[in-house]
Amino acid sequence: MKKNVLKPLLLFLAFCFFISPGLTSAQSSSHYVSGKTPFGFEPEINAFLREDSASFPPAGAYLFTGSSTIRKWVNLSNDFKGTRVINRGFGGSNIKALNYYIKDIVLPYKPRTIIVYEGDNDLIIGIAPAEFISQCDTFIQKVHAALPKTMIYFMSVKPSFARKQFIAVQEETNSQLKKLTQQRRLTGYIDVTHLMYTKEGKLRRDFFESDSLHVNKECYKVWADYMKEKIGIPK
Repeated sequence: MKKNVLKPLLLFLAFCFFISPGLTSAQSSSHYVSGKTPFGFEPEINAFLREDSASFPPAGAYLFTGSSTIRKWVNLSNDFKGTRVINRGFGGSNIKALNYYIKDIVLPYKPRTIIVYEGDNDLIIGIAPAEFISQCDTFIQKVHAALPKTMIYFMSVKPSFARKQFIAVQEETNSQLKKLTQQRRLTGYIDVTHLMYTKEGKLRRDFFESDSLHVNKECYKVWADYMKEKIGIPK
């Protein structure tokens, strides 16, 4: 009789031992986005969660997140060599989608610093600058409610040849975004827009891929060198 009672007890204690060392639900292999979400990025988010399940990133890293401008930064680790970085960009995303998945691919990592690039896709689907800024403020509030010591930087919305008709609204959005970051604690603004132009004020064709929308590795390297100075990472 004692053996029958003891065996389940030992199994239970062993189970508790193996799951107890600080693992959150996001670090567990059982945590995935199930069903259809309002934004449809389940495959991308679950791919990140599978990656986390295999090897969860250490806390205190620099988290880069946002749309394809972040996702396509494939040389991120090399461009920030010597710094722990995490890339959680998912192509086609907007700030509302990022806010929706924040508990999956932002908060669990407990980053020391978060760098966000959104806005490109928001503006082309008709989101007004004021609404975009409101959603950025929501992101700030959600992060600081869970991680009050984490620094957040928003990158400016970049100009591009493919979306030249949106440059004016991008400039207005960037102006409002900069103001927001000045009003919130532990929040900064990284202006990469000025890096996209020559001294003569012309948009740099050599910084873009063939689609005239996404930037190339040369541009990313220029961004990285500038951003290191802005966020205090030694070059």
